[in-house]
Amino acid sequence: MKNILIPYNFSEAAINALNYTKQLFKGVEATIYLLDVYISQPSELLSDEKNDKWFNEMDDEIEDELKYLLEVLNREEGSFTYKSLVTSNSLTKAVTKTIEEKNIDVVVTGTKGAKSLAETFIGTNTMKMINAVNCPLIVVPMNYKYKPVHQIVFSTNYKRQYAKNELQFLINLSLIKECGLEVVNLSEETFLTENQQKNKVKLRELLQDLNVTYKKIDWEGSETQTIEKHIDETQSELLVLLNHKHNFFNRLLEENVIKKSAFHSKIPILILPEIV
Repeated sequence: MKNILIPYNFSEAAINALNYTKQLFKGVEATIYLLDVYISQPSELLSDEKNDKWFNEMDDEIEDELKYLLEVLNREEGSFTYKSLVTSNSLTKAVTKTIEEKNIDVVVTGTKGAKSLAETFIGTNTMKMINAVNCPLIVVPMNYKYKPVHQIVFSTNYKRQYAKNELQFLINLSLIKECGLEVVNLSEETFLTENQQKNKVKLRELLQDLNVTYKKIDWEGSETQTIEKHIDETQSELLVLLNHKHNFFNRLLEENVIKKSAFHSKIPILILPEIV
């Protein structure tokens, strides 16, 4: 774990994501990049010179705020080095570019969370990042306060074979936290197919160095209800999903808004990118 990226706009959600990151990776030597992104839309009422001046002033103001924050953070005792980046771009493009240029290992982003059935747990900007970045991404609910990680839940239906590089971040994190990893199967089928059994055997090989348990969860109502209930019962601190077309996460995204908003995750979600 060398480089961590946090999209940072001084919001409550961003501040919580930063605090979570500091606790989750405590003791790990890492550089934490705080990325502040703003959208620059030139005004047709101003000349090019006036627009340039206005954007430069905005840059300076943001950089001054980040500079002060970095001074405070870098005075803290710990294993982190903090750096800041300010850019005028879309959030997705800025994050994608930074991942490539700074060799980012994981992105940690805050989310405001869903307060009603008219809202979704994962916002539009975060969804765009999930679909665009080729990097592990942790989504932290705004009201979540860090708890020591004793168990991570990894949801799978064994319908595809995993590659080691897809799971490497999960493996590293499990070793760092010295926690249990529970692999849960939410598929509706009673028995695994021959192909699913082969994929499960391969997964066991990839995770053999970890403290892993495997469990079939009985379906209760819907996938969202099933996984939420299991997380509550086991008091797990992190849910892990692989972002591919056959898994729970993408089926969740294909549901309508009301069903999507029913998934109010109380804990952070680690989304691993599919590597083709």
